[in-house]
Amino acid sequence: MLRRPYLLFGLVSLAILLTSMQFSMVSVALPALIDGLDAPLRWVGWTITIYTLAQAVSMPISGRLSDQLGRRNVFVGGLALFVVASALCALSPNILMLIAGRALQGIAAGTVQPSAYGVVGDAFPKSRIRAIGMVSSIGPTGSIIGPNLAGLIVDTIGWRWTFWLNVPAGALVVLLGMYALRGSDGERSGGSTDFFGAALLTLSVTPVVVALTELSGKGGVSVPVVASMVIVAIAAGIGFYRRERKATNPIVDLELLTQRDFLVVNALQFGYGLTLFGAFAFLPLYAQEAYGFSPSEAGALLTPRAIAVVLISMVTASLLPRTGLRKPIVFGLVFTSAGLLVLSLGIHHPALFGFEVGHFVYLAAVVMVMGAGIGITNPPSNAAAIELAPERLATIAGLRGMFRFMGGVLATPIIVLIVERSSSTEAGLELAFFLLGIATAGLMLLGLRIPESNEYRARRRAKRRAAAAAGTRQ
Repeated sequence: MLRRPYLLFGLVSLAILLTSMQFSMVSVALPALIDGLDAPLRWVGWTITIYTLAQAVSMPISGRLSDQLGRRNVFVGGLALFVVASALCALSPNILMLIAGRALQGIAAGTVQPSAYGVVGDAFPKSRIRAIGMVSSIGPTGSIIGPNLAGLIVDTIGWRWTFWLNVPAGALVVLLGMYALRGSDGERSGGSTDFFGAALLTLSVTPVVVALTELSGKGGVSVPVVASMVIVAIAAGIGFYRRERKATNPIVDLELLTQRDFLVVNALQFGYGLTLFGAFAFLPLYAQEAYGFSPSEAGALLTPRAIAVVLISMVTASLLPRTGLRKPIVFGLVFTSAGLLVLSLGIHHPALFGFEVGHFVYLAAVVMVMGAGIGITNPPSNAAAIELAPERLATIAGLRGMFRFMGGVLATPIIVLIVERSSSTEAGLELAFFLLGIATAGLMLLGLRIPESNEYRARRRAKRRAAAAAGTRQ
């Protein structure tokens, strides 16, 4: 039986905060990584891509392992790996070693999050949707602390300390987790885990990223490399599909995935991940290239977005029983799309009512609009489809995370390709923001097909019955 539900909620929040901070910290440190390791953007971009890819692949595995082996083992084990991987990143002498360390970090982060949702779901069985919506609003807090802290660190003691910071903080959370999660494993489902399927999934995606990286090279493109990568990806994809159809415990439950509601939810997650990770991974670089911001200023630029995400996510999560899931998803996508399209205009020296607005204020306002959109969309998109199979909560959370991060995996090399083939980094990023804005607007069609929560449906039925009763009395 789980002990101290609110203590567990706090522990999960700390773990998600720690892992979510890392993504935004590395985004701010990108220019310093390029200079410090003497590496081109197309390879430095892999520090984001490999982290996201490792998360995407490890999430469904860890979700299943969490159900099979118990929350404590998977949750604490993932945090411990995160600490070790952070130390390896900090010690990396070159870009290849850093990419390898980031891969381990991504595996660890992907292990922590599904098991964390499982812990919260078990701790609050009667208010599962609201609790998961609340904990999903914690992650964006890392986008407040991470960028500002990273900017300060890069400006003062160097980019390596953006990784060293995780070592003592992560070790503390590991120790707290070992204590707080005693007796939290409950009943385990048993069975094996399809690691071979996970390898095929990785092999079906990684060559695509390699091909996009090769296409972004300015010194000429190797057609044989691109063609061979595409062939490997297709072959691995076919092998993955066949494997998952026959596996006893597949990494991706194709029967579950092909159900209409789950298919719509995961398609939305994929597109949302493309926007979410693509836009904000390169926003600090854009601010430094297009507007001459320092790392500290670029990091601070993400703060308004993160504050909007956190505050609005909390409000949205508390209102989900009344609003349902579809309306906030679509409404939030409107804000996010609008912000991206305005950002793509590359406006300099904007004026409002005849008064010139500073670059920082202007960009912060645009970013805050995008943050408001994310804050509205995040809680309902995280809660979508969970009530369709609550007994498999961690597995569903893992699938959701996998599709969202897969979108992010492809976003980075696509944006790098656009930038490298453009006249300048500034122009390339503005074109990428425009395309992401259009794609985000298109996601509204999927948002309208999201299955509603049971609580919202029950409220609507109760209102209809009350209205009918009132009409009868009249």
